[in-house]
Amino acid sequence: MTFLIQNCFHWIGFHFVNFLLQEGMVVKGVDKINSEKKENLYMFVGRNSSFQLTDSPSNHKADIAIIIGNHDPALSFSVDKIIQIDINGLNKKLENAMIIKAPLLFGEWMDMTEEGLIIGKKITRFDSEQFQSESVYIEDFVKATYPVLKTLPNSSNISVISKKIFLNESVKLENSIYIRDNIPIEQNMKKIIAHYRRFKDFY
Repeated sequence: MTFLIQNCFHWIGFHFVNFLLQEGMVVKGVDKINSEKKENLYMFVGRNSSFQLTDSPSNHKADIAIIIGNHDPALSFSVDKIIQIDINGLNKKLENAMIIKAPLLFGEWMDMTEEGLIIGKKITRFDSEQFQSESVYIEDFVKATYPVLKTLPNSSNISVISKKIFLNESVKLENSIYIRDNIPIEQNMKKIIAHYRRFKDFY
């Protein structure tokens, strides 16, 4: 199976690339190497024979396209299925795309300081109630959404929710994926802080 990933060197896109390659998939990444961080991320996957980088997907075919965030309308592609990951609100939903609404995600290569993660101009502190209750580790998110990528869902919109959040009756189970922490958040954060300190110049 071949995946095309737009914004493949966005930190979330990179985790999808890495996971899919480990699963033995062919990945065509769409992005521009216009920063040291992206150049560094490319070094991790660039030599993998199952990965191909392009700055335009217009001449490429794939089984599934994964769009991280907003789609660049100047780009076009030929695929059987489109998945759009809503990470911060979407300006426009792609026609015929299935939308996966991401929770508050954290993981290696995210925009961060040692005190919190950066979303736009806002810092969400790691010790805040919001982070402790709503956040989901990126690897858990990617693994939980992987089965959805390969099947035809009943809904065109799916929300991914941390099981730490109290769920009211208005949430429809069939349109949601619930993720329980496989590893305590403190343990994952310790690993991420160590990674940040090691590669701080590339963050």
